[in-house]
Amino acid sequence: MRKVIDSNQLRSLELRAFLAQSRHNIAVLTDYSAIEAYKGSSLEGIYRSMSILSDFSDQVVILKATSVVCGLNGRAAGLQKRLIDSRQTVGFGQYVQDLRSAQAGNREAHQKLLDHGAAASVQVGRILKDTKALGEGIQGIAKLYSQEERALIRLNQSHTPELIDKTGKFILELAAQMFGSHPKVTAIPTYGELLNTFIFRHALCTFLLALDWGANGGVQDAKPERLQNDLIDMNFAAYGTFFDGLMSGDAKCLQVHKQARIWLRRVFQCRLSGG
Repeated sequence: MRKVIDSNQLRSLELRAFLAQSRHNIAVLTDYSAIEAYKGSSLEGIYRSMSILSDFSDQVVILKATSVVCGLNGRAAGLQKRLIDSRQTVGFGQYVQDLRSAQAGNREAHQKLLDHGAAASVQVGRILKDTKALGEGIQGIAKLYSQEERALIRLNQSHTPELIDKTGKFILELAAQMFGSHPKVTAIPTYGELLNTFIFRHALCTFLLALDWGANGGVQDAKPERLQNDLIDMNFAAYGTFFDGLMSGDAKCLQVHKQARIWLRRVFQCRLSGG
């Protein structure tokens, strides 16, 4: 079983139990796992975040950078394999050795970790700047739904066929906008391939997040840091749909991931790993 690991689970007993249960259980790490682990440039924090994975280094898979993944095609054949960075995955054992060397006092390895931490903090800062656009997008999406429709969403009641069709159309429109603006996209995919692209699944998760926010009063009082965390969480939620699920300590992230899998299977008729 391959599960995407949210950064908030890197130190969890659940992760250790999952990896210890079977050598066939694999922790899938995204670039945002590293960004979250490294931000703040605290070496002690990095050591703690990587401690469990270091004990199971041959059960770790590293994905390509999200900027690269966004440009990948959506053919069903070899879908998971295309997402995996084979060089980083093979090299994870060496990374663990370097980590332990830094912890033992190796200055060169120590400085390399500090550099990674500084870069991660810069990237998190960039994400924080995107929260204004997310807040405006959530407010705009909320206006697309009537009070009765927002009540159905808020109470998690069964959606009417009309609400499903309406929402599906908006998700496709959002995905089209994201495809049109992403620099790594060189061709618009066919509908069959669209469903297997990261951009589409990220658009799906982001829209479902916006629906939840909009149905529960909006984001007027939300702190930028909260929206920043939500933006990062949508990456984990989307990546989880390509594998056998998501391990996260964030209830909303897990909820969106679960809803996204339902929409992919039942509405968009997409086959998923892990059912």
